[in-house]
Amino acid sequence: MSFAEGVRDHLPEGMHLPDAFAVTFDWLEAQGWGGVFRQADPGAFSSRYLSIYPPEQMDQPGGSYVLFSFEAGPPLHAPPPEAMARISMIAQIAGDGGTLSLWLDDTGKQWFVVFNHGTPHVLTDDPLKVLQFLAMGYPEPGALFDARATPQEEAGGDTLTLPTAFREFLEGQFSVHIPARASDLGIVVPPDEVEDPIRHWLDQVMPEPEIGAIPGMTAENPYIITSELREVLEDEGIAAIREAYEFVIEEE
Repeated sequence: MSFAEGVRDHLPEGMHLPDAFAVTFDWLEAQGWGGVFRQADPGAFSSRYLSIYPPEQMDQPGGSYVLFSFEAGPPLHAPPPEAMARISMIAQIAGDGGTLSLWLDDTGKQWFVVFNHGTPHVLTDDPLKVLQFLAMGYPEPGALFDARATPQEEAGGDTLTLPTAFREFLEGQFSVHIPARASDLGIVVPPDEVEDPIRHWLDQVMPEPEIGAIPGMTAENPYIITSELREVLEDEGIAAIREAYEFVIEEE
């Protein structure tokens, strides 16, 4: 099964893989730029990825963090069935977990959305603009805060390793140009406090829980560190939890 076929098979009902992405996935796979995440189940489709770089360039300094991969639902804790049925990740685009996902709105229209530290925003509904954006060379496209910045400005003084072959493929296959800035594509990254369609929708299907329902926020509902959790986190991790939550207890 090809990567594109796998994505199609795993997308929820009503969602679709845009043709431009299918063609791109097929090209990346034909170049041999796919793989399986380390320490992942090799039999699970979610363990597979496609890179926008050849294998010998994937770990070079200054590369852009873009790995096409699939995972159902949003990158949020305990999403409800409504979110699982309407959001699917199709790429990891930041080292801290930022993602590119597909979102089906209430009218049945499909959008590309970015989740940056769990905060989403609509990117665009145009697949080609998304591919152009991913080819620009931003170090972490999913962590971009100012779409008016160039990739070099975003990288500061660091040297960039641009995905040259990927850019050339997109330009030749789709007759598009890779612009200097994300804003040249009409992309805007709204501040966290600004209203955005995907934020509004998630607020409806995933309302903020009451403080008392969040472990560690009240004495009646403390964050419980089990013996198993202690073994995994060790002293440094336990200290971080105690700093983050006011009410923490450890099991004997």
